[in-house]
Amino acid sequence: MKELRLDELDEWYREQLAEKSSDFREEAKKSYESVDRTLKDMEQLAEELLEESEDDDDESTAIATRFARKINEVVADFDVDEEITHESTEEMQEEIRHLIEDIWGAGARWIKRMDTRYKGIIKQLDRMMKELSVEVKKIGKLLYEYKWVGAVERIGDRIDTLRDLSHSREKFEKEIRLKRGKIKTAAEEYEEAKQEFKKFKESSNVADLLTLDDDADHLASVLRMQLNTLKKPVKKFLQHDTGVRVPPQGQKALNDYFEDPYEAIVSDPDGYPHLISGLKGLKEAVDKEAFPLKDRLMRRAVEEAEKIEEGALLEFQEEAKEIERKRREYADSDVYSRRDELKENVEEAKKNLEYHKNDLLRVRDDIIKQLKKVKLYKIRIEKDLQKAFGEEIEIKVGTTLEPLLKLCRVDTD
Repeated sequence: MKELRLDELDEWYREQLAEKSSDFREEAKKSYESVDRTLKDMEQLAEELLEESEDDDDESTAIATRFARKINEVVADFDVDEEITHESTEEMQEEIRHLIEDIWGAGARWIKRMDTRYKGIIKQLDRMMKELSVEVKKIGKLLYEYKWVGAVERIGDRIDTLRDLSHSREKFEKEIRLKRGKIKTAAEEYEEAKQEFKKFKESSNVADLLTLDDDADHLASVLRMQLNTLKKPVKKFLQHDTGVRVPPQGQKALNDYFEDPYEAIVSDPDGYPHLISGLKGLKEAVDKEAFPLKDRLMRRAVEEAEKIEEGALLEFQEEAKEIERKRREYADSDVYSRRDELKENVEEAKKNLEYHKNDLLRVRDDIIKQLKKVKLYKIRIEKDLQKAFGEEIEIKVGTTLEPLLKLCRVDTD
């Protein structure tokens, strides 16, 4: 097995291709030379047509002049490739077809309107078009006979792609440096935002003020637990026409205490008389069995209602009202707005950091895809070379992109 570095592979492949395709190139060269001669003859013919038309200014002469210029234009656009390959020969065959179409397309419009003195020139042009048509057929037959040359030439394209894939290390290194620099800056900004928020929360009166929110949330949870036993009985009571009359404030309290118990107990006067009036109606309906409810739930509902009437929630009400009193004292303070601003700064800094981390991870994913492509191309080319030239080749890609994956790691904290 022959081992070849990428820089050696291209040269070796070109040598093998040149040797293996020599017969094809020799045959194709004849067509290239024939086409080139015909094109030069057409240029000369166009010059003769122009010279023939110099001294007259009738319509036929003007048409001949236009036809000559069209021939020159089409021939000038025709490009005979100096390097003979299967692909360039295919392209030349297609160009010849287009040239014939263009010339005869123009000829169909103008030749009939040209004077008979141009008849000899037109015959020569017709002969040249037939020569080109013959070459098109010859080239077609040659391309078919040597179609394997085209397949072997395409190995070169894959070698070029493999080389490009393998030489992208510098590009990725630059990307990684850029992304890591942005991550470092974003991490510093995130840490600064967190520290500023922490200092703000730890300052004396600020800390006391901000704990009021936590205290209110905790108290709301406790009240929900305290009222949980009454939740289903109250719902049933409000859904049925029990015939028990409850004052409007009592009905409202029964709704409010189970939607937002904290706000309800704060707005209820001391001793929560609105809630008590609603619970008295509930007890009366239970005593009358005015709505369907299991005995066990009825007993527990009555017991809980009586505890509340006896002051089970008084301590919680006092605490809630004290929290609101302190909040009112700070009503004109900018602490809350400053708190929200700093909190938003932390969240934005965190999002920015995560964005740049994900950006680096996308580079990592691109590198992984590139490594897979390199592997696939390497295997494919080695198989193609063995099939084309009968020799086992191992391609040495050299330094890969794999070490760069370590530079793409990010902290997930």
